[in-house]
Amino acid sequence: MVSRLAHLIRLDGYFCSMAWVLAVLIFINRLSAMAKLFMALYLRQTLGLPFETVGWLLSGYGAGLLIGSMGGGVLSDHFSTARLTALLLFASVWILLLLGLVTDVPWLAGLLLFSGVLDGAIRTLHQRLILEYCHVERRARAQSLSRVAINLGMAIAGVMGGVLAQVDFRWVFFVSSAMTLLALVWFVRSTIHRDVLMSDVVSAVPLDAGSLFQDRPFLWLLAASGLLGLAFEPVYSMLGNYLLDYYRLGAEGVGWQFALNALLVVLLQIPLSHCSESWGARRQLLAGAFLLAFGLGVLPLGSGILFVCLSTVVWTVGEILFMPTLNVLVMQRAQVGRSGLYFGLFSMCWGMSALLSPILGGQLYGHFGGHSVWIASTLLAIFSMPLIYQATRPCLRPVIKSSLKSETAT
Repeated sequence: MVSRLAHLIRLDGYFCSMAWVLAVLIFINRLSAMAKLFMALYLRQTLGLPFETVGWLLSGYGAGLLIGSMGGGVLSDHFSTARLTALLLFASVWILLLLGLVTDVPWLAGLLLFSGVLDGAIRTLHQRLILEYCHVERRARAQSLSRVAINLGMAIAGVMGGVLAQVDFRWVFFVSSAMTLLALVWFVRSTIHRDVLMSDVVSAVPLDAGSLFQDRPFLWLLAASGLLGLAFEPVYSMLGNYLLDYYRLGAEGVGWQFALNALLVVLLQIPLSHCSESWGARRQLLAGAFLLAFGLGVLPLGSGILFVCLSTVVWTVGEILFMPTLNVLVMQRAQVGRSGLYFGLFSMCWGMSALLSPILGGQLYGHFGGHSVWIASTLLAIFSMPLIYQATRPCLRPVIKSSLKSETAT
């Protein structure tokens, strides 16, 4: 299977050239995420701030993500997506540099809020760049390639940031700033002479500004993604402490679970996406939601490092199936309306899950024990499945280009 996939990529243009450009961009950008990975440790260990202050500062970054996700999408409806992306990357260079120099809490709060706005907007604009520069039949593959680049970048960022932090925490921010500058140069050089592709899909009937909120499949998709986000996000906010408390794993064992997750995405995202293309969006999402529910739901039933690894494999395969497919479906709906608003609402919905999940998960963990978190995640993933079914019903609005079948057939 791998050799056949390699043959397709090499000879048949499996990925469009812009997919590689955007994948390299997001890879370099994720290398700069080491600043966010080590922010909590920097605030606590180097600056000596109390836990309460650290929590408020990081929540400011989360609030910025929500603002930026929506704001970036809306702005892209009125300005060039490529120019906006370049401008935001340029601003990020300076914000990361200042984060390594500023020590006053009020200034740090403002910088983290602004940093969250920039990161949220860049993530939304990245989805629109795929829509604008990749042919319709290549967009699902571009999503998979970006997922590989994101996870590979994050894995390297964790190792690189750990090494730099041992020398001086400030170098984490300085190198992150340099990586963002490199991403900016790469993006400008790659897109300056490249034309935006015309949309392959048009609406049969002109849409007014309020049509988005009458788009029932998209609203169902937002609801489903919100539940999936709430089910999935405890992996990052609760799993580490849970494995320490209930499985008696050390920090190294917990770290290996996240490394295993990233490695599986890097190795399996493209092959699994290729093999599941013929399933259609509905089956991919339903299978992903089921595997997420099963992989997290079995955690209270087992013990030992091997059981945890098996659980990680199962929910990671679920993540591989549903993550890029959600973005592809948003692209399908966005083409007939205000694309930036569609992407902004979707990113904001997922970001809201990331903001609420630690709060709700912490309450469950504190009052009912760690097992309750994964029972709740399982139920949320299962409850998302009827919403997925509604979101992927055959589109009532006729579209042009039968090539959409490869991405969104149900």
